[in-house]
Amino acid sequence: MLSLVAKLRQSEGLKHSALTIFSYSFAAGFSALAIILISRLLGPIYFADLSVAFSLSLILNRLNDFGLGIVIQKYVGGEWRHHKINKYLSLILKYRLILSIVISLFGLIFSGHIAAYLQISNPLLIPLTFITSLPVTYFESAQITLQSLAKFKLAAYNYLLPSIIKFIMALIVFYLKITNIELILSIYLLSTLPSLIIAELFKPKWIKYQFEQLFLKEKSKIISLLQHSAFAMIAMGIIDNIDILFAKHYLSAYETGILAGVNRIAMLLYVVAYALANVLNPRVANYKKITHFNAFLKKSIGIVALAVLGFFLSLPFSPLLIHWTIGPQYVAGNEILVVLLAAGFLSIASIPFVATFYAFKNNSYFSTSAAIQLIIIFIGNFYFLPKIGLAASVYTKLISKVALLLFTWIMLWKNYKKEFKI
Repeated sequence: MLSLVAKLRQSEGLKHSALTIFSYSFAAGFSALAIILISRLLGPIYFADLSVAFSLSLILNRLNDFGLGIVIQKYVGGEWRHHKINKYLSLILKYRLILSIVISLFGLIFSGHIAAYLQISNPLLIPLTFITSLPVTYFESAQITLQSLAKFKLAAYNYLLPSIIKFIMALIVFYLKITNIELILSIYLLSTLPSLIIAELFKPKWIKYQFEQLFLKEKSKIISLLQHSAFAMIAMGIIDNIDILFAKHYLSAYETGILAGVNRIAMLLYVVAYALANVLNPRVANYKKITHFNAFLKKSIGIVALAVLGFFLSLPFSPLLIHWTIGPQYVAGNEILVVLLAAGFLSIASIPFVATFYAFKNNSYFSTSAAIQLIIIFIGNFYFLPKIGLAASVYTKLISKVALLLFTWIMLWKNYKKEFKI
């Protein structure tokens, strides 16, 4: 046992994972406190509109990312030559700028129709969300780039700043009883701007963007991966956030507010999963030998065991979490919180196995796994939500996470045998 602990302490991957997870969890804690203050201030009904805007912004982040984050982790994370990394990053930034312009124009033109479908009381929130979500997308891209370049300390500390800004903002609006949703949304989303500037200022000096160059070989590799990663990333944004939008359309504002409130509690688990993925994905992209895979898969079983243990340990505290955080106004969400916690821990358990596909040559895994989850999410929310209510929404999410884990295990075994000719 002591020898195992000694080996783990010497593991650079473990150190980076621990630092990143600590940073992201600490940041999530500040963000959670901000949401707690805001949700208590607004109450379930008014918090519903703000949550719809939050959920829309998260979907827009995935649209603006368009799978380019996966490209960074797979190709930049797996590359050591500076001139090659420059080529990839130049093309990625060029594509991202084009996407941002197109999506923003679409949002401004059709904001009225989107607001009407979502039955949102303040239509101004829609164009505001399209504009203020842009810094979040570029900030997340900068974070992924830093982590893919093994700048874990800078990425970890830089991630904390927006959450601290959010918390300070929430304290001010709570103390002054400011209920202007447009102002709260704008400050919340624009809180990433300082960290985006820091990431750009402190990135490696050898990174030089060359927009005028075509880089045909790198372009071909990026387009080949984007055929699958773009759909996967957009689908994941929909899978993780569409439930709030469906609830706002089919259910009352009070029920939507309840779902949004307990969703924010379970969101901490998705932050942990996201942090773990940002460390493991570019790291595993470098694995070429079967010995590396075998050692990694053994550690992955440990992560699954910890996720299962974490879920059962959380069960006695789930009713108390609502009272301690978003408040007794949301007590009706006790049962659905348990289901959301189960889905969150399943997401964490899936991360190390998903990471293996950043080393495998099978890019279709990303689009296929996303399609399976997307089908489940749409059937559950579109067909069952109007009939069953909130239970349909949370159980649909849980089923989609179970399907992801099972599909990933099956495809991992097939690709493992194919890759190493077993």
